Amino acid sequence: MAITATHPGHAPLVPHDTDQGPGWRSRMTHQLLVEIVVLGSLFLLYRFGRTLSSDHVEAALRNANQVWVFERSWNFVSEADLQRFILGSPDLIVWMNRYYIAMHFPTTILFLLWTYVFHAHAYTRTRWRFVIPTFLALVVHTLYPLAPPRMLDGLGFVDTMAVYGPSAYGPPDPGAVANQFAAMPSLHFGWAVLVAFGVVTLSSSRWRWLVLLHPMITLAVIVLTANHYWVDAIAVIVLIAAAFAVERMVIVTKPRLAGVRRRGAQTA
Repeated sequence: MAITATHPGHAPLVPHDTDQGPGWRSRMTHQLLVEIVVLGSLFLLYRFGRTLSSDHVEAALRNANQVWVFERSWNFVSEADLQRFILGSPDLIVWMNRYYIAMHFPTTILFLLWTYVFHAHAYTRTRWRFVIPTFLALVVHTLYPLAPPRMLDGLGFVDTMAVYGPSAYGPPDPGAVANQFAAMPSLHFGWAVLVAFGVVTLSSSRWRWLVLLHPMITLAVIVLTANHYWVDAIAVIVLIAAAFAVERMVIVTKPRLAGVRRRGAQTA
């Protein structure tokens, strides 16, 4: 009998055909269907949640001015000043616009697939690290609609997607997947951080550290294209920290509950 690969504290990974038993295909199909339902529900929640605040134009612009004043009061480097450094490089701007559009969903999906196939012991934990911050972000999007910097007049921002292309956005549309008034927190940056963290902690390749470029580039892109403020990135890090705190609570609580059940069974 072939030896299956295991990970401490987790069930064995998928074994060889000779050890899989008669029900393994059914179990794998069931697990895959569960993942499709969970991630599909997340996408539907993402779409629905972002449409709830998509027509709150006045509130979003008012909140944007509040964020701008807050950042200046704390001496944040002006996003508009930084953007001026790249306005003389159209090719760089177009590349940043493409990165903003092309890397968000595909990179995250590929990372989750990679984790599911090659690091099955960590997949469920990894998936919830995306689900919890995304859910919390949608709550913030609904309660605090926020217009991106590119929509603020008189501050020197250039809407690089509209001017240089390509653009991910048209006129604000309540039926669109992308709610343009959901700047805080930045899921672009948050998902990039989670992807990088996952690759660094799960992979053993010496090249894995290169993945840290992804969140670094993403942060530069979301700010320099005037799609996000600095505080949008800070806010999503807070939500990710909350997700990790919930994860730690669950990990600590499960053994305690298991111990209580065992003691109850022994005394019964």
